Amino acid sequence: MELSIDTSTRFASVAISKEGQLIEKLSWKSQRNHSVELVPSILKLLESKSIEIEDLEAIFVAKGPGAFSALRVGMSTAKTLSFGLNIPIVGISTTEIEIDPFIQNYDKIIALIPAGRNRVYVAEYNNNILSSPIKVSLIDEFVKQVQEHIFYCGEGVNQILEQNEFPVKFNHAKNELPSRNPEILCRLGYEKVRINMSDDLSLLEPVYITSAQISSAEKNNS
Repeated sequence: MELSIDTSTRFASVAISKEGQLIEKLSWKSQRNHSVELVPSILKLLESKSIEIEDLEAIFVAKGPGAFSALRVGMSTAKTLSFGLNIPIVGISTTEIEIDPFIQNYDKIIALIPAGRNRVYVAEYNNNILSSPIKVSLIDEFVKQVQEHIFYCGEGVNQILEQNEFPVKFNHAKNELPSRNPEILCRLGYEKVRINMSDDLSLLEPVYITSAQISSAEKNNS
């Protein structure tokens, strides 16, 4: 059995799988209090399937980008379980989870994750490979760079649609929140475990916005 944890944004989830196949999931919109909500949600999920903590054989966690506090809660909980149970842990990029449903249909995809204060994380993929470092962009500036031949997905799509009109066709996923399916994290995580590519517990850290990134984004877009 494996446990998956995703607290990248306010739309959080936990899931149980066996050899990467989803058994049960629980998703919710956090009231900005992942630290209070996460562990009870995990226990509720396990109890619903009569699974003991000791039955877990691996932990999969969405490592961001996303909200700073939310990611820290998910990552610290995942690492605590991995250490305490002495089982493998795998961190999967939140943007990889977002693009996964679309990689068979589009060569160029940009995943968008809310970064707070009218900003989004922008992760550009070409043929399922991250083509440049994930960056932070002000939404108003990002809209000016939208290109018709690129497919856009991720939770940030909804954030952008609520605030802007576009000079060209905005080819995007028709998101129903939450946009990330826990089943994908289960599968991607297990694929890593299966080929012995679990993460080093001491080195695994979340990907989150920093003050330097914010300053750089605002400077470049000013």
